[in-house]
Amino acid sequence: MKHELEPIDAHLPKNGTGSSRREFIFAVAGLALTGVVAAMPGITFAANVANASDPVKAFIRVSQAITEHKQIDSVLAARFLEAFAQRDPLFDKRISQLNHLAVAGINAQQFLDKATQAGLHDFLYDIVTAWYTGTIGDDYHGTLIAYKQALMYQTVQDGLIVPTYCGNGSIWWTAPVPAENVDFLASL
Repeated sequence: MKHELEPIDAHLPKNGTGSSRREFIFAVAGLALTGVVAAMPGITFAANVANASDPVKAFIRVSQAITEHKQIDSVLAARFLEAFAQRDPLFDKRISQLNHLAVAGINAQQFLDKATQAGLHDFLYDIVTAWYTGTIGDDYHGTLIAYKQALMYQTVQDGLIVPTYCGNGSIWWTAPVPAENVDFLASL
């Protein structure tokens, strides 16, 4: 007597892991494609900042002149510029005026004096305040652009951490204390 065996409808793993090489390759390719698509806006923004438009270049030049910091972060400058432009429709015109006043070799006090004569003292003061505090506007509708990158923390970065909920991350107290600057202390 012959017995026929009926087929079993069980899903058996193809290679012991439940997936095939082809499925693995498709999954990796899909993940890589997702990463590329997700990075596109950031790449485009970085390219726009690298090939900065005239308003961004003018804003950076004005910022360098008034803060006397030559290493101004261009991405941060673009963010400040965008936030200022949203608040003030005359912002681009005023930056253009200040850009013409920012001649090579001018120090911050001379630049402030020229801006005051041109009637742009308060406008220039707003730019300096933004760079040092990281915020635009002092009302309830102010805009936070930078926190850790604000210039007020740059002058004391060797001995003072940026105040946060947990200073310098977990177990921050185990890091060595920064060395004192003997030359600076002697000059006081």
